[in-house]
Amino acid sequence: MAGRRGKKAKFKKFFIPFLKWVSAIVPVCAFIYILYYYKQFDFLKEKPVVKSKTEVISQADSLSAIGSQSREKLISKIKILENEWHSVGGIAIHSMIIENTSASPIKNIEVEFKYLSDTQAVITSKIVTIKTPLPAKKATKVSGISVGYVNNSVVGCDTKVVNAAI
Repeated sequence: MAGRRGKKAKFKKFFIPFLKWVSAIVPVCAFIYILYYYKQFDFLKEKPVVKSKTEVISQADSLSAIGSQSREKLISKIKILENEWHSVGGIAIHSMIIENTSASPIKNIEVEFKYLSDTQAVITSKIVTIKTPLPAKKATKVSGISVGYVNNSVVGCDTKVVNAAI
């Protein structure tokens, strides 16, 4: 009978560590298989290089037809006569009177707003496109221009016409 007991002990000596290893390896393999099945190993693949190509189909803006000297002349004929602004919840709201002394009406203009501190240093600068048409040789009031968030330390604002489109 001693031989039988020895066989049982040898079987236990082999089977228990084998069962421990299998119980540790099977969940790991199952987890890896689930990741593979649901295609979660995409981070291992090399990412394709994105190639972009820009084509100009047509020049919709009339600014390209105007030469740089003509553009400067046009910009010099647009003046901002009055600029009133106030901050509502940190957002600057402007009301402006813009005078167009040129012979042609203007579709839209780009205005640069420079917000100043109490020492007249520029805190922030923003460019906004105003799409209100400006008739020729007239002053137009444009109100409700929201420029965006400004700091509470802003005490002044300088404006300048940067660009214009006929």
